[in-house]
Amino acid sequence: MVASQNPLADSAQLLALPEPLLQALGPLLERAPASLFPRARRLYFDKYPLEGRPEDLDLAHASAPFRTFVLRETLGLPELMERDGGDDEPPAPKLHELALVHWQEVNQPSTEEVMGYLRQRWLLEPARVEAMQESWFREGGAWTRVTLPGADPAPVATDPETTP
Repeated sequence: MVASQNPLADSAQLLALPEPLLQALGPLLERAPASLFPRARRLYFDKYPLEGRPEDLDLAHASAPFRTFVLRETLGLPELMERDGGDDEPPAPKLHELALVHWQEVNQPSTEEVMGYLRQRWLLEPARVEAMQESWFREGGAWTRVTLPGADPAPVATDPETTP
């Protein structure tokens, strides 16, 4: 595996996303822990927003009302790997959902505010937005689930007591 490889190169789905979102995803995915460490990768995505590193944002964008986090991704075999038979390539990411956190707010933003931010900041027209009841952080942080166009359906949680 080549460390400088573009993490977006093997994902047709990611390359179809709007340019501002792609530009933010590239550095985030490059710094994220490898897929071999799913818990560390999840914690990384929960901490670092697409808008930039938190310490930089506190200074530069203190007035920004939202922070965008990767909520759900899947990692699959790159399309190139299937054709070339190579096994040195990292899994190709596919992005399904984002979390749009109403920064330092406990109240949910309006759907118009959410859609306005997504359109203005990311040039994104989501397939669906859903205000969530629980907080993003322990201390608060109202958030909205943003489903991207073409996203795979979310897996349904199963109750271990009812599974055969």
